[in-house]
Amino acid sequence: MLDAAEACFERSGIGATTMDDIAKQARVSRATVYRYFAGRDAVMSGVILRATERYLEKIQPRIAGQPDLGGAVLEFVEVTLRAATRDETIGLLFKSDDYLAGVGFAEGTSVALFELVTEFLRPVFAAHWAQVRPGVSVDEASEWILRTILSLLTVRGPRHRSRDGLHALLQRFLLPVIARER
Repeated sequence: MLDAAEACFERSGIGATTMDDIAKQARVSRATVYRYFAGRDAVMSGVILRATERYLEKIQPRIAGQPDLGGAVLEFVEVTLRAATRDETIGLLFKSDDYLAGVGFAEGTSVALFELVTEFLRPVFAAHWAQVRPGVSVDEASEWILRTILSLLTVRGPRHRSRDGLHALLQRFLLPVIARER
């Protein structure tokens, strides 16, 4: 059913997709969809959480292959920013709870997303623990990283930054909060 919901999103858009559309696409009755999901918001949340898991699995080797914590954090942020601007489903990961509720996502979906990303980043931090700034926890660092991504995606700054400019900005203002100086 999540595959059917994704197909509907791609065809009609997230806001326009109904439970009837999902049932028709899945070739089941509406009652069958409701047997597995409490409502449209639960289906939408399921699609987003599954998309997150797929995305994180896809980028995991790239992030884990970085030689140090700073490189891993920068790569995660930069790759995720590019993915969020290219892929509507990935972009949804960084919308506000109010926006998500408006298109039918269950309250608390963003909390589940924060938890998924924190668990994704936990082994990255563990592999480079000596480079983590004293007093910084993985949970807090993950939250700060995601809040940085959210801000960069949703708040237009005073200027457009090139890839190099963005990299320099993140290196100067994000990394010092998380990683020890090299």
